[in-house]
Amino acid sequence: MDLSPAPRLKSRVALLIDGDNFPRSGVSQIESKAARLGEVTIRRVFGDMALHKDWAQETAYIATHCATSAGKNRADMALVIAAMDFLHRGLAQAFVIVSDDRDFDPLVSHMREQGCRVERIGKPTPQATGTAKPAIRPKSATCADETVDRVRAMIAGAGAAGYPIQSLGVALYQEGISLADRPVKSWRAWLTSYPEVFECDPRGPKARVRLKG
Repeated sequence: MDLSPAPRLKSRVALLIDGDNFPRSGVSQIESKAARLGEVTIRRVFGDMALHKDWAQETAYIATHCATSAGKNRADMALVIAAMDFLHRGLAQAFVIVSDDRDFDPLVSHMREQGCRVERIGKPTPQATGTAKPAIRPKSATCADETVDRVRAMIAGAGAAGYPIQSLGVALYQEGISLADRPVKSWRAWLTSYPEVFECDPRGPKARVRLKG
């Protein structure tokens, strides 16, 4: 009679990504971290796929398109609904929520209360992704002007409707432009520091920025 213990089954892991707040370039980091929790059996990404075509083309993930015009909260709600569905149907025992958005804090707390293991991952570090470190712009008038010029070009390319403010950070991060060395804490604050150049909608999930004049 074999009394050896039965092999321990790996936990099933659901990897849920807020594509509006996390770049496709960081996928190797999140896959590595998720694998530490068990076997990743569910991969989903939520966001405006018209703005994030790199995520839309990622075949390993099922993408849920949430148009920006419907508001940022639509993608957030879709992620929350999917997480609760997987939890209550028993499709996953561990979850990885990938986003810098603190709106997911209540979801994480609730799932942990249900006995789930939940990990949060924010924006990737260059060392974790195995890619070259993005060139962070120094605090200089020259680089400030370069960033203004780049953002002006992005907004101009979006046309009269303007560019979604909530998508600006991810787009700039992918180009190696960060707020890390700037005195402001958000791209909205940065935009409003150039009132002669940019005009922002009032705060809200649908807010956009346009060129002044």
